[in-house]
Amino acid sequence: MHRRASAIDDFTGGWALVSGAARAEGLGFAFAGQLAAAGLNLVLTDVLDDELSARAGELAARFGVEVRTAACDLGEAAPYPAIEQAVADIDVDVLVCNHMYTPAETPPILDMPLETHSRMIDINARGYTNLIHRFGTDMRTRGRGAIVVVASGAGLTSAPYTAAYSANKAFQIALGEALWYEMRGTGVDVLVMVGGLMNTQGDALDRYPRYPIAEPEDVVREVISAVGRKHLVVPGVANRMFLLAQTRLMSRRRTVSVIGGFMARGLGKS
Repeated sequence: MHRRASAIDDFTGGWALVSGAARAEGLGFAFAGQLAAAGLNLVLTDVLDDELSARAGELAARFGVEVRTAACDLGEAAPYPAIEQAVADIDVDVLVCNHMYTPAETPPILDMPLETHSRMIDINARGYTNLIHRFGTDMRTRGRGAIVVVASGAGLTSAPYTAAYSANKAFQIALGEALWYEMRGTGVDVLVMVGGLMNTQGDALDRYPRYPIAEPEDVVREVISAVGRKHLVVPGVANRMFLLAQTRLMSRRRTVSVIGGFMARGLGKS
């Protein structure tokens, strides 16, 4: 019996909403490109209005799909008027929650301003919940759809100096896995992506070794192929090996110590 390449194939001609899609080098734009290549029309949302419009134009010209933009701050309270306007006459078949706010500074937890912690929670935890609740409810009612929750291995292990980031990623993993269980039998596929280091940040990763840093296009290809087949995917061999060692072969204390040293070197901490 022939097996479909991905559940995404079922939505050709439909619509996908991708958050955090404004940066040309970003993971969200890579998701948008491969969804467009699969024949889906797009709604792109991000806080960066001009960059978002530029990405939309590129995708429409390259793939011949319809691309709408909804520039908004996902840290604000839902509903999001720009998104509601963009989807007023369509059904969203695929939701990719990818947006992430991480400040450039990486101080210890107690040295980061409380306002920054709160802002990260608003965007990365509440923002994910808002989008998933809004569009997941519609998908369940229709009995079809797919949700991709973009998280990180840092959410499984913690990461000193980027603790607020890893805490938000842990929230996303827990939310996404529970959602997968609860949505079984509804016709809605849920996939949690547990990513590693990716080439999405220019020279920000120059102090890290190169071998674990994946290309976003390769990551997206593996994630899309897993929709409808898995509940959680860890893309990339290096990423899988790192997480195997950190979650199965070492104690929690040892893992946090090893990652702390890795992060200190990568971030240039003394």
